[in-house]
Amino acid sequence: MMLPEERKKRILAFLTQSEFANVESLSTAVNASPATIRRDLDELAARGAITRTRGGASLVSFGFGHEPPYLARVNDQPVEKRALAHLASALVHEGEVIALDVGSTAFELAKALRNRRNLTVFTANLAAAQVLIQSEVSVIMVGGAVRKKEMSTAGPLAMQTITQFHFDKFFMGAAGITAADGVTDFGMEDVELKKAFIARSKETIAMADHTKLGRVLLVTTCPLSAVHRLITDANADALQVGALRQTGLEIILAKPDGALPENRN
Repeated sequence: MMLPEERKKRILAFLTQSEFANVESLSTAVNASPATIRRDLDELAARGAITRTRGGASLVSFGFGHEPPYLARVNDQPVEKRALAHLASALVHEGEVIALDVGSTAFELAKALRNRRNLTVFTANLAAAQVLIQSEVSVIMVGGAVRKKEMSTAGPLAMQTITQFHFDKFFMGAAGITAADGVTDFGMEDVELKKAFIARSKETIAMADHTKLGRVLLVTTCPLSAVHRLITDANADALQVGALRQTGLEIILAKPDGALPENRN
């Protein structure tokens, strides 16, 4: 029997191929009852991943400036995000003070750091903080207004906190990254926090699964010259990786089995 999350992935994949699908066609496609499909569609709609319509559903179409809600993104590329997080955690050393970005990849990194000691993490990521407060890691929330759909904080209070401190490393999520346009994101609030963390960090490490390479979003976060390393997964397009490397950016490909790469170039 197919697991519920696997079934939902199949539904999303089916919807990607067409603008609309009714319950009957989805039921046949994933071999599930119409009642089960309706429940799955309701759950996916609640996450913001689809739009429910009469008799079926359509995939949400996001433009440059429309970011899918956190709950709609958290189950995207889970294997790749865990691989990125495992590799990123190997770059974190005892005694460091690190900044952790908002988003689902940073959440996976927080989970990978749960067993660490003598480590301080600053973050605006509520989900990551919730994981880390149950560990020996020292956690400092940067405060600000809570963005419920994004599970994060933002605004002037958050900015004021960041500018008072210095960080060894900033692990930054990237919604889009290209050789020509650098790192881009959906909205100004997240980008302003990223810029503040970059300015106060010795090293900025971008984390982006293969679906983010080649994408250009609404707001420029930073040029590639501000990024010291990019961690992506082994499914990354070779042409995109090659173009990024030609700019001088160091790229580390995370393996799905969690093994550390022998060659980072």
